Amino acid sequence: MSNEGPNDLGERIAKAKAARDEREASKRRDEQADGTSLSAGGYALRYGAEFGANVFVGGFIGFWIDEFAGTKPWGLLIGGTLGFVAGIRAIMRAYKELNARALEMTQGQDAPKEDGTEDE
Repeated sequence: MSNEGPNDLGERIAKAKAARDEREASKRRDEQADGTSLSAGGYALRYGAEFGANVFVGGFIGFWIDEFAGTKPWGLLIGGTLGFVAGIRAIMRAYKELNARALEMTQGQDAPKEDGTEDE
């Protein structure tokens, strides 16, 4: 049998709760600092708007080239296509950025030490 009294168990529980609260607070601070606290809907809105803006700007520039050069509809078609390509590139860049951030977060937390033990 052990010599632990009922107060020792209560103290251990209180320490464990305090440590858990500190870890959660630290995680929230890190998420806010990294900007990763966006929801999936926030990311979808951000990248959808970015894609749409690229297509719109490309088409708008192509439209004005058509107006001044008299090359209707080629400027609009080429400008819209270039805007579409720019939108796809922006989404691919954002995807790589999100994956790199997620990989960094997963490798940085709860990773075992080199000797095989976990960090407490």
